[in-house]
Amino acid sequence: MSESDEEFNDESLWETELEIALLSNCDYGTIRNISKLRPLPDNLRNKVWKVCLNVEKDIETNQISKWKEIYDLPQQDKIREDCLKLAQKLYADDEEKQLIATSTAEAILTFFCISNDEFYEKDNGWIEILYPIMSLNLNKNEAFNFFTAIIRRYIPKDCVQNGSPYHLFRLLMLYHDPELCAFLDTKKISPDSYAHIWFRSLFAANSNLKVILNLWDMYFQLGDQFLIFFMSLILVFNLREEILNSTELEKTELAKMILNSPLSLNVDDLMDFNTLCQHFAAKTPQSFRKEYKRPLFEGIALEKKASKIYQALCLPVSADELIQANQLGSGVRYFLIDCRSAEKYNASHYAAAFHLDANLMLDNPNEFNQSVEGLLAAQKQAIDAGSLAGGQHLCFIGSGNDDEDRYVNMIVSNFLQRKINYVSLALGGYKELKNVVEDPEMIVGTEVNNNRQKFTEEWVKKINSAQASNSMFNKFSNVFKYKSFDFKDKIKDYMSLPKASSIQENSSNLVNSSKKLSMKHVSASDRIGKLYRNQGNLFALDDSNPDDSVAKNSDIEIVNLKEWLEKPDLLQKFKCFYRHRNKNEQLEWTPGYLLLTKTHLYGLTEFPNSKNKEYKVAVRHHLKSIIKIATKTQCPEILAFTYGEKKPLTKPSQEDASLGTSDTVSTADSKQDDTPEFDIKGKDWFYVPEYAGEAASAVKLQILAIVEIISHSSNLDN
Repeated sequence: MSESDEEFNDESLWETELEIALLSNCDYGTIRNISKLRPLPDNLRNKVWKVCLNVEKDIETNQISKWKEIYDLPQQDKIREDCLKLAQKLYADDEEKQLIATSTAEAILTFFCISNDEFYEKDNGWIEILYPIMSLNLNKNEAFNFFTAIIRRYIPKDCVQNGSPYHLFRLLMLYHDPELCAFLDTKKISPDSYAHIWFRSLFAANSNLKVILNLWDMYFQLGDQFLIFFMSLILVFNLREEILNSTELEKTELAKMILNSPLSLNVDDLMDFNTLCQHFAAKTPQSFRKEYKRPLFEGIALEKKASKIYQALCLPVSADELIQANQLGSGVRYFLIDCRSAEKYNASHYAAAFHLDANLMLDNPNEFNQSVEGLLAAQKQAIDAGSLAGGQHLCFIGSGNDDEDRYVNMIVSNFLQRKINYVSLALGGYKELKNVVEDPEMIVGTEVNNNRQKFTEEWVKKINSAQASNSMFNKFSNVFKYKSFDFKDKIKDYMSLPKASSIQENSSNLVNSSKKLSMKHVSASDRIGKLYRNQGNLFALDDSNPDDSVAKNSDIEIVNLKEWLEKPDLLQKFKCFYRHRNKNEQLEWTPGYLLLTKTHLYGLTEFPNSKNKEYKVAVRHHLKSIIKIATKTQCPEILAFTYGEKKPLTKPSQEDASLGTSDTVSTADSKQDDTPEFDIKGKDWFYVPEYAGEAASAVKLQILAIVEIISHSSNLDN
């Protein structure tokens, strides 16, 4: 067998696998796993589309066959004329097939109008959608159900002149490329002048048949209703240089050039085309999907949402997405700018938000411009430092009151005029943001007192008098200072919050900015209290084998994962793999969660064959029982927690000293696990593929918080 034959056979293996899977009535996910978005073979295309479009049951119902075929619509002549042109395009040299195709197409369009109370009109994209469908040689019933499914699922509602989908498309373009968007606005070229037929036909009107069949193969396998927006963006962005340099072209000529851009696509371009689409989709706030999916694709509350789209100055972002992005530190990262007055900002604001007084824009333009330059410099510095408050995407926060936010809109316009990418506005303003914040420590300011009444200035002074001047509780006093938060201090705070990638580099990093407000790194000079005396370093490198020691827990407790993740005392959660012994006493890694509460460390593992998200509590330890946290040198994602109890001492040790912890992890031999002052009860190993350093830091900080509180209570008792 030649090399080319081998390559051919290897390449066609997936086609055979797909064919077998289709014979076994496979589902949508199986098709995606096998085909991996590759162009489908002609003999399997209609079978795959049936599954992806979920029309098998509709085909069995056979609705169109029950129709009496009465062709009496007011626009019937136009329908018949367009169907004849379609048939001639499909079968140019076969008049008999033309007659059959004309009859089939007319029946499909007429019955669709009657059953959905629709009106057929020129350039609505229907005849273009029918073209690739009828090229598959389907029967009338199959073709009708394919056509109906595509229209209902993938064609946005309100695709009319100046319709809301085109305004949303413009907001997306403004978000990613404000310069190009501004140029087209100047030319008065609105998106509906070139993208209307793209949206109405899923590009079938402006692509050759082979390309559109392969494009739809990919489109239906992805199943993303908003893909049309990002594909359209890529087509326009691909012409960016030509558009910006087309100062001499007339409006109609430029619009036509953009309109015909899909014709340049060929089959070999489609995978790269999709890769670019996914790239831009990943760099776009996801809340616009949730906000507009049902209105645009189901018609629910369309008029209300359309009005908001028309009025939107830039892309809106939900408060939920902003909070989630700040907590996870992944995906689209936001640099939050609170544009309320200084008085309101100082009274109460989100801890990770920077301030830019909207009133300065009119009252003191020079100071406003300096503040803007300072903000942009702070953003760059925060990104370079890997700060939790740093992000390329700017989101402006108003009050949530339209009358108060008129200056906020002026600031947003100012940034857009500067051609700054990724500008958005928080939906509902600070009012909504405050409502969705779960961690009360993330809301700070002079008026903030719910959940913090115990930390009054007087109480903080008592704490500080009993502790060293640099006690971790010192940070709380900042919350109660009745003065404006200094901009430079704010930047300094958040510049010191890098993302952790390993324990060696970040064992003392904070997990989120709320911890920055309430705790500090403990130095060797701090008095820690009695709990960890004589212990040596709590945090160390440990290259012992995870097979050597596995903590055993004979009690089995089955819990509901969702309920546990919603526990009010849960501080942090990390996806992980837990090392344990199976029924055969063999060691294995099981997926689960590492959970941290105010007092305990938990390890939950998936319960075999559970259909209700049931998990087993594999690890449950009080934080004060943890005597060491270690990591492997070659794999910092593996964390080891050693547990023990302090042995009673008959004579105080001369080497008694406070626990020394530093911002970097010190090295210790694995033999140091068995320090003479403690009875070792066991060790648990976790593999935390993401945020291992943050997991270790979170546990460490909570342990130190407990130590500090116990130490302080002891001092007050004495």
